[in-house]
Amino acid sequence: MDDAGLAVDQESPRTSFPSWPTRVLGPPPGLKELNVAAWAWLAAMLVQQFCVPLLLRIKAGAGLTHIFPSDFVYFYGIGHIANSYPLTRLYDYGLQLKTFNEIFPYPLPEGAYGPSPYPPFVALFFSLIARVSVVPAFFLWAGVSLALYLAGIASAAKGSFPGERLKVALIFSLALSFCPFLLRTLATGQISTLAVFAVGLAVMLDRDSRQFSSGLALSIMAYKPTLLLLLIPMLLLTRRFKAFGGFITGSALLAAAATAFGGIQIWPAYVHFLSVFGQFVGFKGQSTYNLSLYVDVKSFVQAVSGGWSSAGMVLFISMSIAMAAWLAVLLWKSAKSGGPAQSLAWAATLTWTLLLNVYVPIYDSVLFVIAAVLTLGALRDLEWKAAMGRMSFLAVLIGVTSWELEKIALDKGIQFLPILLAMFGLGQLYILHRAVRQESPQMAHLLDVV
Repeated sequence: MDDAGLAVDQESPRTSFPSWPTRVLGPPPGLKELNVAAWAWLAAMLVQQFCVPLLLRIKAGAGLTHIFPSDFVYFYGIGHIANSYPLTRLYDYGLQLKTFNEIFPYPLPEGAYGPSPYPPFVALFFSLIARVSVVPAFFLWAGVSLALYLAGIASAAKGSFPGERLKVALIFSLALSFCPFLLRTLATGQISTLAVFAVGLAVMLDRDSRQFSSGLALSIMAYKPTLLLLLIPMLLLTRRFKAFGGFITGSALLAAAATAFGGIQIWPAYVHFLSVFGQFVGFKGQSTYNLSLYVDVKSFVQAVSGGWSSAGMVLFISMSIAMAAWLAVLLWKSAKSGGPAQSLAWAATLTWTLLLNVYVPIYDSVLFVIAAVLTLGALRDLEWKAAMGRMSFLAVLIGVTSWELEKIALDKGIQFLPILLAMFGLGQLYILHRAVRQESPQMAHLLDVV
C-alpha cells in the first residue's frame, strides 16, 4: 500500500502535508481553510472577469449590446427556426445565418456565424426556450445550465466522497471557478453542462447496478456524437451491455421524437449538413476556426505546427493509436475489477475523449471536472495517499491555471490546456493499470495466500 503523500484525518477535517513548513507557517490548512480560500478565489474571478469589465463598459458608455453571449444565439436561433419553419429547413445554412443575425448581428465585422450542427432534437428542446424574448431566454438557460452542472457533479461526488460535505463543497467551489465553465460555458450560453449532467447521472446509476438506466442517461450525450467517441467503446469493452442497450434505446427515442416532428427526410439533410460543418472544423484539412479554442490533440498539433502538415498528421495518428490501444486494454481488464477500477475506467475514458478526438472546443473540457472527481474518489477508496496528493495537486493546478492559459491562448494562438490534461490522463492510465493488477482475481488470491 502506498502510504506517503497527502492524508486526511477522517475524525478532524485537517489536511496533513508531510513537507509542510510547520515552523514557518504554522499548522497545515484544513478542509475548512481550503474551502474559504477556494470560495474566495471564485468570488475574485467573478469580480475580476465579469463585474469590473462590465462596470468599465457602462462607465465608458459602451452599453451591453456588444457583450451579449453570441454562442447562445445559435441555440436560440435553431429553436426559433423550429418554431417558425418546417423542421427540414433547420439545416439550411442560409436560413441559419439570416435567423442568427436577426436575433443578434455578429459582433465582429470581419466574421460571420458558422453553421449549427446539432441534431434536430436539440432544436426541439430550445424551441421551448425560444418562445420568450432572447434576453430572458438567456438567463433562463443560464439558470438551467448551472443546475445541470451542479447536479452532474453532485451525482459523481455522491459515490466518490459519501458523507464528506467539506470535500464536496471544495469540489463545487473549484468546479465553479473553472475557466472553461465560468467563461466559456455559463457566460456564453453553451450547452456542455448537458454532458456533465448526463455523465454524472450515468456514473451514479452505474454504481447502483442500474446499467440500463445508466445507458439511458448517457443517451443525452447524443446531442454531440463526438463526445461519445470513446464512451461507447468503453461500455462494450467493460461489458456494460445493459448500459449499451439503454443508450441505444434512449438515442432511438430521441431520434423518433425528431422524426415525428420533421419526418424521415430530416436525417439525410442532417447528414449532409455535417459534411459541410466538417469543412469548418478541419476534419479533412485545415480548420477555419480559431484553434486556440480547442483542447483536443489534433487542434494542438495544428496550432503548434502552423497547419495540418504530414508530420503533424503522422504524429497525431501514431499517438492516438498508441494511447487508444493502451486505454482499450485497460478497460477490457477492468471489467472484473472492483469499484475503484470502475470509477477510473469512466474517468480515464472522459479525459482521453477530450484529447483523442476530432473536435473538442474548450467549453466541452468541463467534463474534466467529472473525470477528476472520479479519479480522486477511486484513489481515496484505494488509500493510495501519494497518488492522491499528486493527482489532487494536478487537478487544482489545471483549474487555477485555466484562466492564465486562456490569456496565453488569446495572445499566442495556442491552447496549452491539452498538455496538462494529457499529464492527468497519463496518470489516470498508470493508476488504472495498478488498480486492475491489484484487484484482479489472481492477484487477490495471491494476497490472500500471503
